[in-house]
Amino acid sequence: TVAPRRVPSDYADKVKAKVVANIVRPDGAFYKATVGEKADAKHLQRQCTIPYEITVDREGKLVSFKIESCGDKVLDAAAEAALQKSGPFPPPPNAGAATYVIYGSANFRAQ
Repeated sequence: TVAPRRVPSDYADKVKAKVVANIVRPDGAFYKATVGEKADAKHLQRQCTIPYEITVDREGKLVSFKIESCGDKVLDAAAEAALQKSGPFPPPPNAGAATYVIYGSANFRAQ
């Protein structure tokens, strides 16, 4: 078997852009304000960064992905959903490998 290879940064940027376009903050990703608490909506948004690894084949098909949990099940699930929804990707540049690996992160920050 041929080990997966990293792809050129311009291709990785295209893949990560598709993932970012599919990241949706789920309704459950907000803290509930306590009684009498004065907080704006940004203060109540749960935040985390979720590193991920995507493996694609020669045609750009999503073969697999892994996430590194941030400890927030709701945001972890949203990151997984974005990764699943993002494929297929454009075919990667032909570097002679059967699969290619792209690393990125799904960021959930106050908007």
